[in-house]
Amino acid sequence: MKPSPATISVARLTSADIDEAFCLARLAFSDLTPGRWRRTARRWTASAHSTSGALLARDGAGRLVGIAPFVIRTDLCQGKTLWVERVAAFALVDSEPVVIALTDSLRATARALDCQRLKVETGAADDALRRALTHTPDSVRSTLIQSTV
Repeated sequence: MKPSPATISVARLTSADIDEAFCLARLAFSDLTPGRWRRTARRWTASAHSTSGALLARDGAGRLVGIAPFVIRTDLCQGKTLWVERVAAFALVDSEPVVIALTDSLRATARALDCQRLKVETGAADDALRRALTHTPDSVRSTLIQSTV
């Protein structure tokens, strides 16, 4: 049975999640070492008001199925922007519900952090991510998607 975005829960990375989330982070960033991951993730979780962090997606059974690291940047023209280097989603059948849940949560996070824009790096094969961000499945081929929140 294919999960729906509603069956995927998304929450901000906590210090208790750091070691468990390394596997997903490594899928997204193949050169990432455990030490660098832990140092970076500890900075993200040190403060509840941090301007950087990661969102984690879990399926109905509580398994980690997605990660989206983010940081707030100030762009010259667009002001405060939530920038996402990469979104990684893992599913045996279909990762689109995970991607949709993560992008919905990224938009909500951007609004909560008073960002005017959301920028997401995408890979050439990230069609589900492009659809979730732009609602135009075939017309966008850029590796950087921008969305007003």
